[in-house]
Amino acid sequence: MKCFIIIAILFYSVDCQEQQFTYRLSVDSKRKLEELQQKLNQKEWEPLRIHFEYLSSNYDQNYTKYITEILEMVSTFFYRFLLVQRMNEKITFKKNYPKAFYGFQINQSLMNQSYDTDLVIFVNIENSAKFYKAYCGPNVYDEQSLRPIMGLMSWNMNYTKIDRNDKIQYESNLESAIHEVIHGLGFTYDYFSKYYDSVTGKNYELPNFYKQNNVTYLSTPRLINFARAYFNCSNLTGIQMEDNGGPGTSDYHFERLLLYNELMTGSQLTGNLLITDFTFQLLQDTGFYRLSDYSPDQTQWGRNKGCEFVNKYCNNNFTEFCYEKNAESCSYDRTGQSVCMQETLSGQCMYQQIYTDQLCKNDQNQIQNKSSQIISYYGDDSICIKGSISPIESFQKFTCQKFYCDVNDKLKIIIGDLEFDCSQSAQIQLPNGYFGNLECPYNPEKVCQFRNDCPNSCGMNGFCINRQCICAKGYSGLDCQQICDGYRYQGFCLENCPNLTYPLDSIKFCIGCPGNCDSCSNYNQCIKCKSGYLLREGFCDNFILDKELGSSNSHFFNESNNPQSSEQNSAEIIISTNCNILIIYLLLLMLLY
Repeated sequence: MKCFIIIAILFYSVDCQEQQFTYRLSVDSKRKLEELQQKLNQKEWEPLRIHFEYLSSNYDQNYTKYITEILEMVSTFFYRFLLVQRMNEKITFKKNYPKAFYGFQINQSLMNQSYDTDLVIFVNIENSAKFYKAYCGPNVYDEQSLRPIMGLMSWNMNYTKIDRNDKIQYESNLESAIHEVIHGLGFTYDYFSKYYDSVTGKNYELPNFYKQNNVTYLSTPRLINFARAYFNCSNLTGIQMEDNGGPGTSDYHFERLLLYNELMTGSQLTGNLLITDFTFQLLQDTGFYRLSDYSPDQTQWGRNKGCEFVNKYCNNNFTEFCYEKNAESCSYDRTGQSVCMQETLSGQCMYQQIYTDQLCKNDQNQIQNKSSQIISYYGDDSICIKGSISPIESFQKFTCQKFYCDVNDKLKIIIGDLEFDCSQSAQIQLPNGYFGNLECPYNPEKVCQFRNDCPNSCGMNGFCINRQCICAKGYSGLDCQQICDGYRYQGFCLENCPNLTYPLDSIKFCIGCPGNCDSCSNYNQCIKCKSGYLLREGFCDNFILDKELGSSNSHFFNESNNPQSSEQNSAEIIISTNCNILIIYLLLLMLLY
């Protein structure tokens, strides 16, 4: 059974990667982009509007309905968190625009339309043997700001499970869609060199990225400043991009070993994907976007581990990694029972990967494990701990148990009607009549500080970020189960927005000041920033532009480290060699067992 689950994990990892696709601009588009220089735009920053347009009306209606629900939530998400300087006119097809995006023809009726939006993403749906779940990339850009204004997304329903009763699957598909749209916003290799400072309209003083030993490093100022503080590494000069996975994954995503389950790493893992400030700060660094009121997911992977972690990963006995192959344990973030193993993006390192039927927050796993005599609990308020409890002499190394954190972030474990204090790392004293042993987690305060789950996984009516559901229009409540025709604010349905908040009428949300702002006159105009941030043109930045990276980065100007552009051009489908190797490995595993 365990072998089957391991194989399922490996296949899931292959299934959800994008490595077989490139996101590169066409030859003509790339040449034109390189010729253009951004022009300073003094317009106001307003919420990002994304319009999704299907390439055909002949897709399976069940597929279209499901994908439409996902994409409507995606539109709400980006409208809620990102701001842009809008164009003077509607988006229309110009004569010099490509007639096909990533190999998909744009029909004449779509070309004849005008779109009152900030980004048009054309959507293809197919059900094929092509080895991908979804991909998205930019194709056309505004010639003034260089911001992408047209792109293409393709969904392969052969690898997209539709189950309207499966909250975890819905959450996974929604995460995939948001991930792909971020590529469409300009998170692509061809765009890295064009990022600029939106305040001055000028390029940053230092290169946006560089190559070292054939590995790409992003070095934009807000991203680097945040990363230095996060890792506690003051001389960090670049964030490593993925160097495994093949075209479309390598160079186009954050390094898995560095950021683990960050949304913009190169494949999905069983468990939570987090949208952290690594992604949000990079989106600001593009020059195309600013942040409205936001609260990113919090992660502890590598936090405060210093430059040793950034440079050595698993070669220095960090607890983020594991060192005994196939050893079982709780995952690093305690979201499930797991096994120590490598995967496609881990290189020579290993980390704990969650068994698909032992993800603690998936309440469906309660049903799958109901025949066991081991007492366990699955739900959004469940964590993995060492040991087990049973009314008979039956034992298990690790189990999922219910928990909650009090107002002081003191951890409590709940088993039936019993509550156990786990504010200290110690053994739990089990009541008479029960067999087994349970241990409180090591560093229990971190369990409370770094949980990002939402009640009921937002009930398939919203997206969870940093413990808060961003509900689809028409829904409210802590888990998005309340029908709401009014404005939404912190789980409440209101007739009007509270004082010191501002209405986003299009999606019926009340929001506060821009990101990292202490006081403001509007959602897009800060007056005073929080400590550690600099007020620049109504927004708060985490760097001082003139000294954004300091003299310690003088090696950036070494000719060998200058940004290198790729000569690969067209967006073509490429089956990765790594995929084939991993498939062979899976077949060998099945034969062995």
